[in-house]
Amino acid sequence: MKQKGKMRRVTKILSILAAAMFLTAALTGCQSAGTELSDKFDEETVKSEAMKAIELFNDRDYEGICDMGTQEFKDLLTYEEYKEQCDPFLDKCGEFKEISKTVVMGSKDKKTGAEYGGAVMVGTYEDGKIQFTIGFDEDMKLVQFLIK
Repeated sequence: MKQKGKMRRVTKILSILAAAMFLTAALTGCQSAGTELSDKFDEETVKSEAMKAIELFNDRDYEGICDMGTQEFKDLLTYEEYKEQCDPFLDKCGEFKEISKTVVMGSKDKKTGAEYGGAVMVGTYEDGKIQFTIGFDEDMKLVQFLIK
């Protein structure tokens, strides 16, 4: 019985990760294709909400990041899983200094017609850099928060 529940969770996580990878490809593909942000989004709002998520990340407030997201986003990882994934970046890179690069873009899901706004931001830290790929749905709910 436990195995069946675990398989459902793994399947659900893999489905959400596939959707996140699609959005990442769409957002980064949009950068090179020159896709502009939809009129449904305000560029400054996208930037400020992305910055809010980065500030929560820097404060190690992973629950706060989850609270910004859609239900699907919230179901993706637990607080502890976020901590396991994110803390090593902060431990390695040290104190946040500034955002050194920001690219805002949009994408549209051809199948559903849903539009997304997002930002790729590069944070400069004391001992390195972290790139954030952050995506929002039309309600400005977080659908993606990737770091590398």
